[in-house]
Amino acid sequence: MKNFIFVFILFATLLTVNAAPYQFDKRATPFKRCPDDLPSPNVIMTPDPLVAGESANFNVSGILFTDIYAGIAVLRIRFFSDPTRQTLIANPYYQDFTELFPAYTPFTIVAPKVDIPNNLTNKYTIEVVIGSEKVDDIYGCSLANVEK
Repeated sequence: MKNFIFVFILFATLLTVNAAPYQFDKRATPFKRCPDDLPSPNVIMTPDPLVAGESANFNVSGILFTDIYAGIAVLRIRFFSDPTRQTLIANPYYQDFTELFPAYTPFTIVAPKVDIPNNLTNKYTIEVVIGSEKVDDIYGCSLANVEK
């Protein structure tokens, strides 16, 4: 009976020690600068990783070199099926800025209900852009290449 208890405790300890490293293995999706040398805003998604067909919260912040005007500047989030950003998976998400952020000052905008496409592929790209649709100008851009 003592041997059985010893083996059981040893087995339980081995399982616990073996599983411990995997609970901290989750990493946030890394966003990087777009290839056009524009400022790269910080992007935090919740949930991360995204769930196809659900909504997500995008918190975008940073410092840009251009004034962000309320009613003119927009946040745009797009999902592409390829890293070259040629094939859109779904319609883009747009949200207007509702306040002024002068150049070189911190800004934050939260997109609370971004619809995640149902047809996410195993590899896809998320593009987060701050710009003006009226003058077709981009102030900042971040990209994430995601692989499930």
